[in-house]
Amino acid sequence: MTSQEIQVLFKACREAGIDASKITPSNPFEKSGSTASLLQAAVAMVDPAQAARWRVAAGGGLSVATLAELEMNQQLSPRAQQDLWEHDPKFVDQFIKEREQSEAAMIKEMEDGAAATRLRNQMRQTGGNEEIARRQLAEQDAADQARMLKKQEAAKHAQEFEQRMAKKRQESIRLAGVMNNG
Repeated sequence: MTSQEIQVLFKACREAGIDASKITPSNPFEKSGSTASLLQAAVAMVDPAQAARWRVAAGGGLSVATLAELEMNQQLSPRAQQDLWEHDPKFVDQFIKEREQSEAAMIKEMEDGAAATRLRNQMRQTGGNEEIARRQLAEQDAADQARMLKKQEAAKHAQEFEQRMAKKRQESIRLAGVMNNG
């Protein structure tokens, strides 16, 4: 079992609330019982592609119906898609990749839309002058970034101060114990 597989198994144990010290490093889809079922479901949540690999390694595979649908080169039924999800790690990886790309595109589109709306609103305030509006927005963005950096710096200094104070308190407690104990 690879270290990546062990990590998946460990995360699945945590997810399912199973004591990982009682689980052997082996394919959970080769086992049966309530603990194995919980672990299999957790593996499917943590790493669906690994779950598919382990299902296939345990003797599972695509059904004849799914294979027939694949041969017809038509839109796959929900049952065939589920079968692919459960038994084809390449399908799982491709699906996840496409979903992530779609989400990234959606986020980009929303950010672009928000920026365009912000520019339009600023242009209204400047009497329709796009150049002035863009300059003002750039100035606002720079000021916002400077404020954010100052906040981060202040938080860092506060954390360092708290650490120094905690260290001094510990040192004081240690010294007080030495004085009392002689």
